Amino acid sequence: MLTPFFKRGLVFLLLVMPLFPCRMLGVIALPGESLSSTDINGDWHPYLLGELEEFRLQGGSGQWPYNNQDGWAMTSYHVSQDVPEIQTVRSDEGAYSDVDYYYETSTLLDETQVPILIGHLRQTSSGATDIENPHPFIYTDDSGVNFSFGHNGDISKEAVRELIGDEWLTLHPPQTYDTGPWDGSGWDSVIDSELFFFWIIKNIEELNSVLEGIQQALIVLEDQQPWQLKNFLFSDGTDLYAYRRSLMSDIHYFDASQNNNLPPHLSESNHRVVMSTPPTDGAVSELPWIELPDRNLLIFRGDGSTEIHAGFIPTGLIADTPIPGQYRLSRAYPNPFNNSTTIPVQANESGYYSIHIFNLKGQMIFAETNWVNDGSVHNFLWSGLDGEGNELPSGSFFFQISSCSENVSRGKLLLLK
Repeated sequence: MLTPFFKRGLVFLLLVMPLFPCRMLGVIALPGESLSSTDINGDWHPYLLGELEEFRLQGGSGQWPYNNQDGWAMTSYHVSQDVPEIQTVRSDEGAYSDVDYYYETSTLLDETQVPILIGHLRQTSSGATDIENPHPFIYTDDSGVNFSFGHNGDISKEAVRELIGDEWLTLHPPQTYDTGPWDGSGWDSVIDSELFFFWIIKNIEELNSVLEGIQQALIVLEDQQPWQLKNFLFSDGTDLYAYRRSLMSDIHYFDASQNNNLPPHLSESNHRVVMSTPPTDGAVSELPWIELPDRNLLIFRGDGSTEIHAGFIPTGLIADTPIPGQYRLSRAYPNPFNNSTTIPVQANESGYYSIHIFNLKGQMIFAETNWVNDGSVHNFLWSGLDGEGNELPSGSFFFQISSCSENVSRGKLLLLK
């Protein structure tokens, strides 16, 4: 029989143990540089060589994090006539045991201008097994932009499918690896990470913005599945994005644009890098690696700038402030919604109550004020329109209900069309 202390310890271990430890590598060249550049001996930059070798070791050479034996893959972008093009190599072998690892990698770096490289070591957690590593997943939009995505984690396929909607997935079917249609016999082979990727892409296309699309997708998914691992690397061929959602130290980065204080024996880098687990020996291990905090989004821009976005919800609108005792708020229903949603509020004090609805940028898009009698319930109805009656696109919104003297309640709404 387990003691209460042991049970608590077991729960803690289950929460923090790296259950699905895929490993990732993301590299982006500094402006005017190329990852394919070689020195007088014909070798790539020594930092890049160290990172690639560490990545190979993690692909199956021993204990975690060196046990990713379910295949490896890499994607690189190269610039052709000022347009980022993409190429990928995949393997069903562990990188450590694959004799073609460096040969295949070299094919990704044989172009003159290579700004971005993304690698993934798979430890199967869902979907098809015994296949070439499907990460990084690739999606090409109508304008020809190639998006790539690698994920370390495990999320609910059914829940994300519901968010995306079968109509969108019918137009962009996920892979089933010859096991049948995605919405039939092939569903068990669909990989959760690809659905995660599609959820991000759908938001990007709806908002026509990569950053805002990622932000909106994460806001919704973090609310829906707050404890699932969601570490990922993402690129559009111009910028490199890294997100950490894990209790483990699963994302580290070295920002070569901020390396003025490096010791003299460390040569100047020509790139910035993100790794799940950085090297533990050699010159690359001496770099000032930084652990990305949980629920933070890192962006290495192609112009050399760096951004870190620490929050995806405007804190002034949805902070977890206590609701006064005389008020009771029910959740908006339905939520997510398609045509309209109802937000009920009850008060034991008569007066005017107002609802304000804001978009992700914190801009107020709708407001309404109504009289509420003492002890009665008023249902605020919102039909997904702005204050001028214009239809709004799918997305996340925030509501705030206030009386004449104080804020009563606040919350999130998800409009899906």
